[in-house]
Amino acid sequence: MPNELCGAQVKPELTRALLPSGDKIRVLKEASNTASPHQFCTVSVDDKVQLRTEGAWQAAGTTAEKAAEKSLVFNTRSTEDGRFAIGRGAAVTVVDCKNSKYKAERFSFKIHVNHPEGDIDDKMQRFLAAFSESYSKTLPCQD
Repeated sequence: MPNELCGAQVKPELTRALLPSGDKIRVLKEASNTASPHQFCTVSVDDKVQLRTEGAWQAAGTTAEKAAEKSLVFNTRSTEDGRFAIGRGAAVTVVDCKNSKYKAERFSFKIHVNHPEGDIDDKMQRFLAAFSESYSKTLPCQD
């Protein structure tokens, strides 16, 4: 596993904890071609998509739970005073990031694990905490 995942510095063990074993890992970074682009990172193991992250610009006041609902993650529970919203095989967090071009005050990160094995809530939260912290440094945030 690389130390870098789609522009974010993430310890390989945090990513590996969410993936099945396999021989070939492939990482693909994409962005939607919309007025307010979404950013995607897909991790495949042996040519099967196992993990996907999605980043999206959000309006002021958007919480992790609101962002989860918008990205179709339901029945979530909040952790760390609402910093994370965790659902079955998915987790969402939001960071402050003002960007007038996208009329945004926040940026949300979602992780989705395609074939979760056992209780992976803590593993998803640890991965998402590291991924969002590192990735947000690459975003065009304004003061």
